[in-house]
Amino acid sequence: MEEKLNKALDAFEKGDYPTSFEIFKPLAEQGNAKAQFHLGFLYRIGQAVNQDYQKAYDWYLLSAEQGYAEAQYKIGLMHYKGQVVTQDYQKAYHWYTLAAKQGDVKAQFNLGVLYRRGQGVDMDHGEAFHWFSLSAERGYAIGQFTLGGVYEAGQGVGRDYEEAVKWLKLAGEQGYADAQYKLGWMYYHGEGVTQDYQKAFQWYSLA
Repeated sequence: MEEKLNKALDAFEKGDYPTSFEIFKPLAEQGNAKAQFHLGFLYRIGQAVNQDYQKAYDWYLLSAEQGYAEAQYKIGLMHYKGQVVTQDYQKAYHWYTLAAKQGDVKAQFNLGVLYRRGQGVDMDHGEAFHWFSLSAERGYAIGQFTLGGVYEAGQGVGRDYEEAVKWLKLAGEQGYADAQYKLGWMYYHGEGVTQDYQKAFQWYSLA
């Protein structure tokens, strides 16, 4: 099974979706969680098959129930957006939490968003900070950008411009335009940093 799975994944990575679908489908029907996830993904994007969000959800769910983190994240996202299923922030919270505890950076970030907004869970800036931090530390650019903003605003943590700039730079260095623009603004106005028009120009020009 592992050899077939690797062949399917290799075809998937190369964009050979028909071949990957042919291999994933029987493996998914046999209960392989990774194959179930990828089959769901093919249905979601409509490659090798007609786009079908319901089938995508069904295959994601089978995978998620076996503990596959990426599938848990996708199920959470579909509940958050109300795709195929009724919008339900509590169910989004449930699935994001399961994936986040396995280290899925997107789930960690989105869980932070739920805590920040009080969606499906009581608003808690401390918890939001915790999950944003985890996603940022694992290199997720939007998590780094958001964490920089949290430090700048002092939400759930003491205000710390040095930390804010550190995380914004990490996001900016990954090409995240909002972080680059924000750094340009901070250096131009001397907000939390020593005013420096040259650095402001450098960051603005990247954005």
